[in-house]
Amino acid sequence: MLALRLTPGTRSLSLGYSFSKCGEFAFEAAFAVAIVSITDADMLLIGIAYFFRYLPSVVFSPLGGWLADNANKKHTLLAIEVTKGLLALSFFALFSVFTPVLLALVGIAMVMTALECLYVPTFRAYFPDLVEKDELATVNSGIQVIEDAASILGPLVFSACVLLLSREATFLFFAMCLVVSAICIATLTPARRSVQQAFDGCAIIRDAAGSVSQLRAGNAPLFAVIGCTTLCAMFATSVIRFILPASVLEHFASEAAVGYVFSLLAAGTVVGGMLYTRFNPRTTAAMVLRYWMLYGGLFFAAAVALQFNNWLFLLILFLVGFIGAFVDIAIVTNIQCLSREHEVGRNFSLYYFTAVMGDAVSGLIASLVFVLAGPATFIWMTLMLFIAPVRWNMKGRGPDVDSRT
Repeated sequence: MLALRLTPGTRSLSLGYSFSKCGEFAFEAAFAVAIVSITDADMLLIGIAYFFRYLPSVVFSPLGGWLADNANKKHTLLAIEVTKGLLALSFFALFSVFTPVLLALVGIAMVMTALECLYVPTFRAYFPDLVEKDELATVNSGIQVIEDAASILGPLVFSACVLLLSREATFLFFAMCLVVSAICIATLTPARRSVQQAFDGCAIIRDAAGSVSQLRAGNAPLFAVIGCTTLCAMFATSVIRFILPASVLEHFASEAAVGYVFSLLAAGTVVGGMLYTRFNPRTTAAMVLRYWMLYGGLFFAAAVALQFNNWLFLLILFLVGFIGAFVDIAIVTNIQCLSREHEVGRNFSLYYFTAVMGDAVSGLIASLVFVLAGPATFIWMTLMLFIAPVRWNMKGRGPDVDSRT
């Protein structure tokens, strides 16, 4: 956390990010419950809705990489936060004034996904301009703690809104958080800019498509990190986004319980983020592969425990969050340290592109599993999440994925 105080830039970025993520996690809890309610917990329909929600990443993730490497980072972040604030107000109006329709809900969420695809590469590419390379792991750990603390507060705010006000009040809270984030970003000094490349939409898409094969041939450790994460996202996203909320809602029969469970999961990630550098003095690509398998195994154990003992379920879910923090920090640190200076933004956009495509496919996979497994969807999806990284771990025992960062 001390690394985030190194410069005024890191302080402003981290403060704005804390407000933005707090509102975002409250929004995600409200959005998940809204989708489950509107579809009457139909997993098939929910999976299709989430597939379309993440579809814009096909176009906007490569564009986000170009913006991170070529545009003014401060202006990009400011414009995105303001636009997201307007969308949050649209969600508030949709639920307060009109009768929410699934198509409208998914349509606005697709725009939110597009903006997030532009935001993430620029935000992550800002820090290498502000701190030394050997400080990036500590900075990423601090950012992870901030994100995880926000992921505790956000669902708790959602629960408070449900109990004291209304579900739609959460969207208004999100809008206010984005206003504060925009103010923090406005105080930033512009980051240094590398040699600019002319914007060519078709070339950006072609470059994004070709960079996967280039990465596989020229940067095997980073390819392993991104490839394994993409595969795991095909199962993890639907589990976290709607299968876990739907299972908790059905089991505990309370919308507020969804917020409490997400806050417990986030509490584990906060502890994991704080202890990351103590457990992992060095970050390697192979660590990402191992932690993904452990993450899936714990999530599967939590799904089984939910059927028998509530307290055991909650304990294991805390551990899921703890290991999840290790996964997130190791991924980001590997991308920053294994990328060449002029490719940081591009590689983050590639990571976000492939991961979000995994998110989109995750919805379709969950729908198919629901058709086959019915009420056991939670157990089967977490089992596949556990199995998914096994092959990467078997391949990853060689030195090509053990580059120290």
